[in-house]
Amino acid sequence: MSPSGRSWLPWLAMASVLVVALAVGATRTREPDTLQDRVTAIAKTVKCPTCRGESVADSNAPISKEIRRDIAARLEQGQSPGEIRAAYVTQWGDEILLTPSGRGVSGLVWAIPVVAVVLAGAGLVVVFRRWRSSSPPQVSDADRELVEQARAARAASEEQP
Repeated sequence: MSPSGRSWLPWLAMASVLVVALAVGATRTREPDTLQDRVTAIAKTVKCPTCRGESVADSNAPISKEIRRDIAARLEQGQSPGEIRAAYVTQWGDEILLTPSGRGVSGLVWAIPVVAVVLAGAGLVVVFRRWRSSSPPQVSDADRELVEQARAARAASEEQP
């Protein structure tokens, strides 16, 4: 294996670990255990219709308490969290959700950070390659002579009291 091929092995290993970690994190979801945990998990993603910037899980408004009871009833009927959120979107509109849908213009909220990270990584690769391939500056005889003169002047000034 060539020396340049070996320099990519750590990067390839790190990229592999990153891809596996992202895949596991994106696909692995753990369902909450109890009905109350499941209600709270859904209620944290639904905005209180009467409160400013507060989730149904955090709000003590009467409408939030009613929505939490409705979520529990819907879960007991066998509805999925997605179906429950869709019912609230139908009733109150997209603004009822605290997390963007991931479709249409809202999808940009999810896509832009990923694109920014990829572009930043590509930029770092380009910069590191340029640093690596750039040759050291060439020192001329005139430069060496200037340095020697400066050293001599400094030594002379240090010797005088």
